[in-house]
Amino acid sequence: MPLDLATIQPQIAQMIAQAHTEALADHMNAACELLRTADTAHLRQVLRERGHRDRIPWLVAKPVEEISTTHPAPPLPTAGFTVVASDGSTIAPDRHSPLRFFVLNVGLARLTYGQQPDARLWARGMFCSDAESIYITAEGRRIPVEGARLGLRMASEELQALWEAAREAPADGPVLALRDGSLIFWALQNEEDAVVRHFLPQILDCLERFEGAGIPVASYISYPGAQDVANTLRLLVCGKDPKHCGQCVGASDEERALCRALADIRDQPLFLRHLQPGQRSAVFDSTSTILDRYGEQRVQFFYLHTGEEIARLEAPQWVMQDATMRGLLHAAVADQCRRGRGYPPALMEAHEQAVITTGERRLVEQMVEEALAARGMVYVRSAKDRSKRERGV
Repeated sequence: MPLDLATIQPQIAQMIAQAHTEALADHMNAACELLRTADTAHLRQVLRERGHRDRIPWLVAKPVEEISTTHPAPPLPTAGFTVVASDGSTIAPDRHSPLRFFVLNVGLARLTYGQQPDARLWARGMFCSDAESIYITAEGRRIPVEGARLGLRMASEELQALWEAAREAPADGPVLALRDGSLIFWALQNEEDAVVRHFLPQILDCLERFEGAGIPVASYISYPGAQDVANTLRLLVCGKDPKHCGQCVGASDEERALCRALADIRDQPLFLRHLQPGQRSAVFDSTSTILDRYGEQRVQFFYLHTGEEIARLEAPQWVMQDATMRGLLHAAVADQCRRGRGYPPALMEAHEQAVITTGERRLVEQMVEEALAARGMVYVRSAKDRSKRERGV
Protein backbone atom coordinates (compact mmCIF):
# COMPACT_ATOMS: atom_id res chain seq x y z
CA MET A 1 0.00 0.00 0.00
CA PRO A 2 1.39 3.47 -0.85
CA LEU A 3 2.03 6.05 1.89
CA ASP A 4 -1.22 7.69 3.06
CA LEU A 5 -0.31 11.37 2.63
CA ALA A 6 -3.78 12.56 3.60
CA THR A 7 -3.25 11.15 7.11
CA ILE A 8 0.26 12.58 7.45
CA GLN A 9 -0.49 16.15 6.34
CA PRO A 10 -2.48 17.25 9.44
CA GLN A 11 0.13 15.62 11.68
CA ILE A 12 2.82 17.75 9.99
CA ALA A 13 0.73 20.85 10.61
CA GLN A 14 0.36 19.88 14.27
CA MET A 15 4.13 19.40 14.59
CA ILE A 16 4.80 22.88 13.13
CA ALA A 17 2.24 24.45 15.48
CA GLN A 18 3.87 22.82 18.52
CA ALA A 19 7.36 23.86 17.41
CA HIS A 20 6.50 27.56 17.05
CA THR A 21 4.70 28.88 20.12
CA GLU A 22 5.09 32.08 22.11
CA ALA A 23 6.09 30.11 25.17
CA LEU A 24 8.94 28.38 23.33
CA ALA A 25 10.15 31.73 21.96
CA ASP A 26 10.11 33.16 25.49
CA HIS A 27 12.07 30.19 26.79
CA MET A 28 14.67 30.57 24.03
CA ASN A 29 15.07 34.23 24.93
CA ALA A 30 15.48 33.28 28.59
CA ALA A 31 18.08 30.63 27.69
CA CYS A 32 20.06 33.16 25.63
CA GLU A 33 19.97 35.63 28.51
CA LEU A 34 21.14 32.89 30.87
CA LEU A 35 24.09 32.13 28.57
CA ARG A 36 24.95 35.84 28.33
CA THR A 37 24.86 36.51 32.08
CA ALA A 38 26.04 33.15 33.49
CA ASP A 39 28.61 33.35 36.28
CA THR A 40 31.32 30.96 35.06
CA ALA A 41 33.03 30.67 38.47
CA HIS A 42 29.73 29.73 40.11
CA LEU A 43 28.95 27.30 37.32
CA ARG A 44 32.30 25.56 37.74
CA GLN A 45 31.64 25.28 41.47
CA VAL A 46 28.22 23.74 40.82
CA LEU A 47 29.78 21.27 38.36
CA ARG A 48 32.42 20.28 40.91
CA GLU A 49 29.87 19.83 43.68
CA ARG A 50 27.41 17.88 41.56
CA GLY A 51 30.18 15.79 40.02
CA HIS A 52 31.59 14.80 43.39
CA ARG A 53 28.29 14.14 45.15
CA ASP A 54 26.13 12.55 42.45
CA ARG A 55 26.40 11.75 38.80
CA ILE A 56 24.68 14.41 36.72
CA PRO A 57 21.95 12.57 34.76
CA TRP A 58 22.55 14.45 31.49
CA LEU A 59 25.61 15.27 29.39
CA VAL A 60 27.08 18.65 30.30
CA ALA A 61 30.00 20.74 29.04
CA LYS A 62 32.60 22.30 31.33
CA PRO A 63 33.59 25.80 30.19
CA VAL A 64 37.36 26.19 29.79
CA GLU A 65 36.92 29.93 29.16
CA GLU A 66 34.24 32.36 30.37
CA ILE A 67 31.06 30.69 29.16
CA SER A 68 29.55 33.84 27.64
CA THR A 69 32.70 34.95 25.81
CA THR A 70 32.80 35.42 22.05
CA HIS A 71 35.94 35.65 19.91
CA PRO A 72 36.27 37.23 16.44
CA ALA A 73 38.28 35.30 13.88
CA PRO A 74 42.00 36.11 14.12
CA PRO A 75 43.92 37.10 10.96
CA LEU A 76 45.04 34.38 8.56
CA PRO A 77 48.75 33.53 8.29
CA THR A 78 50.38 36.09 6.00
CA ALA A 79 52.68 33.50 4.41
CA GLY A 80 49.78 31.29 3.36
CA PHE A 81 48.48 28.04 4.77
CA THR A 82 47.21 24.59 3.76
CA VAL A 83 43.98 22.84 4.71
CA VAL A 84 43.98 19.05 4.39
CA ALA A 85 40.64 17.27 4.73
CA SER A 86 39.34 13.71 4.74
CA ASP A 87 35.96 12.04 4.49
CA GLY A 88 34.88 8.45 3.97
CA SER A 89 32.26 6.19 2.43
CA THR A 90 31.61 2.45 2.69
CA ILE A 91 29.96 -0.50 1.04
CA ALA A 92 28.80 -2.40 4.10
CA PRO A 93 28.75 -6.19 4.44
CA ASP A 94 25.60 -7.61 2.87
CA ARG A 95 23.90 -10.35 4.88
CA HIS A 96 22.08 -11.49 1.71
CA SER A 97 25.40 -12.23 0.01
CA PRO A 98 27.14 -15.64 0.23
CA LEU A 99 30.48 -13.82 0.71
CA ARG A 100 31.44 -11.43 3.49
CA PHE A 101 33.33 -8.30 2.50
CA PHE A 102 33.18 -4.53 2.76
CA VAL A 103 34.69 -1.62 0.86
CA LEU A 104 36.17 1.56 2.33
CA ASN A 105 36.84 4.69 0.31
CA VAL A 106 38.69 7.63 1.87
CA GLY A 107 38.42 10.94 0.01
CA LEU A 108 41.20 13.49 0.50
CA ALA A 109 41.66 17.13 -0.43
CA ARG A 110 44.68 19.36 0.06
CA LEU A 111 44.11 23.06 -0.64
CA THR A 112 47.01 25.51 -0.34
CA TYR A 113 46.38 29.26 -0.12
CA GLY A 114 48.84 32.14 -0.45
CA GLN A 115 51.44 33.20 -3.02
CA GLN A 116 51.68 29.69 -4.48
CA PRO A 117 48.12 28.32 -4.38
CA ASP A 118 47.66 24.65 -5.17
CA ALA A 119 45.07 21.90 -4.93
CA ARG A 120 45.24 18.13 -4.93
CA LEU A 121 42.23 15.80 -4.78
CA TRP A 122 42.43 12.04 -4.56
CA ALA A 123 40.92 8.94 -2.97
CA ARG A 124 42.11 5.70 -1.47
CA GLY A 125 39.91 2.61 -1.78
CA MET A 126 40.19 -0.63 0.19
CA PHE A 127 38.49 -3.96 -0.45
CA CYS A 128 38.39 -5.91 2.83
CA SER A 129 37.58 -9.61 2.93
CA ASP A 130 40.37 -11.21 5.01
CA ALA A 131 39.54 -12.45 8.51
CA GLU A 132 41.74 -9.82 10.20
CA SER A 133 39.71 -7.04 8.54
CA ILE A 134 36.16 -8.31 8.76
CA TYR A 135 36.37 -9.69 12.30
CA ILE A 136 37.78 -8.61 15.66
CA THR A 137 39.20 -11.63 17.45
CA ALA A 138 38.87 -11.54 21.23
CA GLU A 139 38.97 -14.35 23.78
CA GLY A 140 38.34 -16.99 21.14
CA ARG A 141 35.39 -15.10 19.65
CA ARG A 142 35.06 -13.38 16.31
CA ILE A 143 33.19 -10.07 16.49
CA PRO A 144 31.99 -8.97 13.02
CA VAL A 145 33.01 -5.51 11.81
CA GLU A 146 29.63 -4.11 10.80
CA GLY A 147 27.25 -1.31 11.74
CA ALA A 148 28.83 1.07 14.26
CA ARG A 149 32.04 -0.98 14.27
CA LEU A 150 32.39 -0.47 10.51
CA GLY A 151 31.98 3.27 11.17
CA LEU A 152 34.84 3.08 13.68
CA ARG A 153 37.03 1.27 11.16
CA MET A 154 36.18 3.95 8.59
CA ALA A 155 37.07 6.71 11.07
CA SER A 156 40.41 5.08 11.84
CA GLU A 157 41.25 4.87 8.14
CA GLU A 158 40.20 8.49 7.60
CA LEU A 159 42.50 9.69 10.38
CA GLN A 160 45.41 7.58 9.13
CA ALA A 161 44.98 8.90 5.57
CA LEU A 162 44.58 12.45 6.89
CA TRP A 163 47.87 12.15 8.79
CA GLU A 164 49.72 10.87 5.73
CA ALA A 165 48.30 13.68 3.58
CA ALA A 166 49.10 16.36 6.19
CA ARG A 167 52.72 15.34 6.68
CA GLU A 168 53.28 15.54 2.90
CA ALA A 169 51.79 19.06 2.66
CA PRO A 170 54.00 21.96 1.48
CA ALA A 171 56.36 23.19 4.19
CA ASP A 172 55.92 26.91 3.44
CA GLY A 173 53.14 27.79 5.87
CA PRO A 174 51.09 26.13 8.62
CA VAL A 175 48.90 23.10 7.94
CA LEU A 176 45.45 22.38 9.36
CA ALA A 177 44.07 18.84 9.20
CA LEU A 178 40.27 18.64 9.14
CA ARG A 179 37.96 15.65 9.36
CA ASP A 180 34.21 15.51 8.79
CA GLY A 181 32.29 14.31 11.84
CA SER A 182 33.17 14.00 15.51
CA LEU A 183 36.48 13.18 17.19
CA ILE A 184 34.47 11.94 20.17
CA PHE A 185 33.69 8.41 19.06
CA TRP A 186 30.41 7.99 20.90
CA ALA A 187 29.84 4.51 19.45
CA LEU A 188 32.67 3.19 21.62
CA GLN A 189 30.56 3.85 24.74
CA ASN A 190 28.11 1.16 23.63
CA GLU A 191 30.72 -1.41 22.61
CA GLU A 192 32.30 -4.14 24.68
CA ASP A 193 35.81 -3.60 25.96
CA ALA A 194 37.40 -5.82 23.31
CA VAL A 195 36.11 -3.49 20.57
CA VAL A 196 37.31 -0.41 22.44
CA ARG A 197 40.78 -1.94 22.89
CA HIS A 198 40.88 -2.72 19.17
CA PHE A 199 39.94 0.69 17.74
CA LEU A 200 40.80 3.33 20.34
CA PRO A 201 44.60 2.78 20.32
CA GLN A 202 44.60 3.18 16.52
CA ILE A 203 42.71 6.47 16.79
CA LEU A 204 44.84 7.83 19.65
CA ASP A 205 48.05 6.82 17.87
CA CYS A 206 47.05 8.98 14.89
CA LEU A 207 46.26 11.94 17.13
CA GLU A 208 49.62 11.54 18.86
CA ARG A 209 51.38 11.63 15.49
CA PHE A 210 49.72 14.97 14.71
CA GLU A 211 50.79 16.28 18.11
CA GLY A 212 54.38 15.13 17.61
CA ALA A 213 54.52 16.88 14.22
CA GLY A 214 52.91 20.06 15.55
CA ILE A 215 50.03 19.84 13.04
CA PRO A 216 46.65 20.84 14.50
CA VAL A 217 43.92 18.31 13.76
CA ALA A 218 40.22 18.92 14.25
CA SER A 219 36.79 17.72 13.22
CA TYR A 220 33.93 19.75 11.77
CA ILE A 221 30.28 19.03 12.54
CA SER A 222 27.73 20.87 10.42
CA TYR A 223 24.40 21.76 12.08
CA PRO A 224 25.22 19.88 15.31
CA GLY A 225 22.48 18.32 17.39
CA ALA A 226 24.39 18.42 20.71
CA GLN A 227 22.85 19.85 23.89
CA ASP A 228 25.94 19.91 26.14
CA VAL A 229 25.92 23.66 26.81
CA ALA A 230 22.13 23.95 27.11
CA ASN A 231 22.25 21.08 29.62
CA THR A 232 24.93 22.91 31.59
CA LEU A 233 22.72 25.98 31.84
CA ARG A 234 20.04 23.81 33.44
CA LEU A 235 22.27 23.54 36.49
CA LEU A 236 21.96 27.31 36.98
CA VAL A 237 18.19 27.54 36.68
CA CYS A 238 17.33 26.51 40.21
CA GLY A 239 20.54 25.08 41.66
CA LYS A 240 18.75 22.00 42.99
CA ASP A 241 20.26 18.52 43.03
CA PRO A 242 20.01 17.18 39.43
CA LYS A 243 19.80 13.65 40.79
CA HIS A 244 16.19 14.44 41.62
CA CYS A 245 15.47 16.20 38.34
CA GLY A 246 11.76 16.10 37.59
CA GLN A 247 10.70 16.55 41.19
CA CYS A 248 11.79 20.23 41.18
CA VAL A 249 11.55 20.46 44.95
CA GLY A 250 11.40 24.11 45.98
CA ALA A 251 11.55 25.42 42.39
CA SER A 252 9.19 28.09 41.12
CA ASP A 253 6.82 27.49 38.22
CA GLU A 254 9.02 29.72 36.05
CA GLU A 255 12.13 27.71 36.95
CA ARG A 256 10.40 24.43 36.21
CA ALA A 257 9.21 25.67 32.82
CA LEU A 258 12.66 26.99 31.81
CA CYS A 259 14.42 23.82 32.97
CA ARG A 260 12.06 21.66 30.95
CA ALA A 261 12.47 23.93 27.93
CA LEU A 262 16.28 23.72 28.16
CA ALA A 263 15.97 19.93 28.03
CA ASP A 264 14.63 20.35 24.46
CA ILE A 265 16.88 23.21 23.32
CA ARG A 266 19.94 22.34 21.27
CA ASP A 267 23.16 24.31 21.40
CA GLN A 268 22.90 25.21 17.71
CA PRO A 269 19.97 27.71 17.91
CA LEU A 270 21.32 29.03 21.21
CA PHE A 271 24.66 30.04 19.69
CA LEU A 272 23.03 31.21 16.46
CA ARG A 273 21.64 34.04 18.57
CA HIS A 274 24.72 34.44 20.75
CA LEU A 275 27.41 34.65 18.04
CA GLN A 276 27.98 36.95 15.10
CA PRO A 277 29.28 35.59 11.75
CA GLY A 278 32.92 34.59 12.08
CA GLN A 279 32.85 34.51 15.88
CA ARG A 280 33.53 31.44 17.99
CA SER A 281 32.23 30.56 21.43
CA ALA A 282 34.18 29.69 24.53
CA VAL A 283 36.09 26.41 24.52
CA PHE A 284 34.30 23.62 26.37
CA ASP A 285 35.38 20.29 27.81
CA SER A 286 32.98 17.43 27.06
CA THR A 287 32.06 15.07 29.90
CA SER A 288 31.51 12.07 27.63
CA THR A 289 32.68 9.00 29.55
CA ILE A 290 34.64 7.61 26.59
CA LEU A 291 36.96 10.63 26.83
CA ASP A 292 38.24 9.32 30.16
CA ARG A 293 40.18 6.81 28.03
CA TYR A 294 41.64 9.41 25.67
CA GLY A 295 44.37 10.52 28.11
CA GLU A 296 46.36 13.45 26.73
CA GLN A 297 44.25 13.35 23.56
CA ARG A 298 41.08 14.37 25.40
CA VAL A 299 38.81 16.31 23.04
CA GLN A 300 37.46 19.81 23.61
CA PHE A 301 35.15 21.87 21.40
CA PHE A 302 33.79 25.29 20.50
CA TYR A 303 30.97 26.57 18.32
CA LEU A 304 31.57 28.74 15.25
CA HIS A 305 29.14 30.98 13.38
CA THR A 306 30.00 30.21 9.76
CA GLY A 307 27.83 32.97 8.34
CA GLU A 308 25.19 30.42 7.36
CA GLU A 309 24.86 28.18 10.41
CA ILE A 310 26.49 27.13 13.67
CA ALA A 311 29.18 24.47 13.34
CA ARG A 312 30.89 22.55 16.11
CA LEU A 313 34.68 22.27 15.96
CA GLU A 314 36.31 19.51 18.03
CA ALA A 315 40.05 19.09 18.61
CA PRO A 316 42.42 17.46 21.11
CA GLN A 317 43.12 19.62 24.14
CA TRP A 318 46.71 20.26 23.02
CA VAL A 319 45.26 22.10 20.00
CA MET A 320 42.68 24.05 22.00
CA GLN A 321 45.19 25.04 24.69
CA ASP A 322 47.74 26.37 22.20
CA ALA A 323 46.81 29.94 21.19
CA THR A 324 48.55 29.67 17.80
CA MET A 325 46.93 26.35 16.84
CA ARG A 326 43.53 27.40 18.16
CA GLY A 327 43.80 30.65 16.24
CA LEU A 328 44.72 28.84 13.02
CA LEU A 329 41.77 26.47 13.46
CA HIS A 330 39.37 29.39 14.01
CA ALA A 331 40.76 31.63 11.25
CA ALA A 332 41.19 28.93 8.60
CA VAL A 333 37.76 27.34 9.11
CA ALA A 334 36.02 30.73 9.18
CA ASP A 335 37.83 31.57 5.92
CA GLN A 336 36.88 28.20 4.44
CA CYS A 337 33.23 28.79 5.29
CA ARG A 338 33.32 32.22 3.63
CA ARG A 339 34.73 30.63 0.50
CA GLY A 340 32.25 27.73 0.57
CA ARG A 341 29.07 29.65 1.45
CA GLY A 342 28.91 28.28 4.97
CA TYR A 343 30.76 24.97 4.53
CA PRO A 344 34.52 24.31 4.10
CA PRO A 345 35.48 23.63 0.44
CA ALA A 346 38.22 21.24 1.61
CA LEU A 347 35.62 19.00 3.26
CA MET A 348 33.29 19.39 0.29
CA GLU A 349 36.00 18.21 -2.11
CA ALA A 350 37.04 15.35 0.19
CA HIS A 351 33.41 14.23 0.30
CA GLU A 352 33.16 14.29 -3.49
CA GLN A 353 36.24 12.07 -3.70
CA ALA A 354 34.86 9.68 -1.06
CA VAL A 355 31.38 9.13 -2.50
CA ILE A 356 30.67 5.63 -3.78
CA THR A 357 27.88 5.89 -6.36
CA THR A 358 25.06 3.40 -6.82
CA GLY A 359 26.61 2.37 -10.12
CA GLU A 360 29.98 1.73 -8.49
CA ARG A 361 28.35 -0.36 -5.79
CA ARG A 362 26.70 -2.51 -8.46
CA LEU A 363 29.99 -2.79 -10.33
CA VAL A 364 31.77 -4.10 -7.23
CA GLU A 365 29.07 -6.73 -6.85
CA GLN A 366 29.40 -7.61 -10.54
CA MET A 367 33.19 -7.93 -10.22
CA VAL A 368 32.72 -10.38 -7.34
CA GLU A 369 30.20 -12.37 -9.40
CA GLU A 370 32.56 -12.51 -12.38
CA ALA A 371 35.52 -13.59 -10.23
CA LEU A 372 33.41 -16.43 -8.81
CA ALA A 373 32.18 -17.42 -12.26
CA ALA A 374 35.78 -17.64 -13.46
CA ARG A 375 36.24 -20.38 -10.88
CA GLY A 376 33.02 -22.15 -11.85
CA MET A 377 31.06 -20.89 -8.84
CA VAL A 378 27.61 -19.29 -8.85
CA TYR A 379 26.94 -16.10 -6.83
CA VAL A 380 23.61 -16.98 -5.16
CA ARG A 381 21.92 -14.28 -3.10
CA SER A 382 19.12 -14.80 -0.58
CA ALA A 383 15.59 -15.40 -1.83
CA LYS A 384 14.40 -12.29 0.02
CA ASP A 385 16.95 -10.11 -1.77
CA ARG A 386 16.07 -11.63 -5.16
CA SER A 387 12.38 -10.91 -4.54
CA LYS A 388 13.17 -7.21 -3.89
CA ARG A 389 15.22 -6.94 -7.07
CA GLU A 390 12.50 -8.46 -9.25
CA ARG A 391 9.21 -6.75 -9.96
CA GLY A 392 6.20 -8.40 -8.40
CA VAL A 393 3.19 -9.57 -10.38
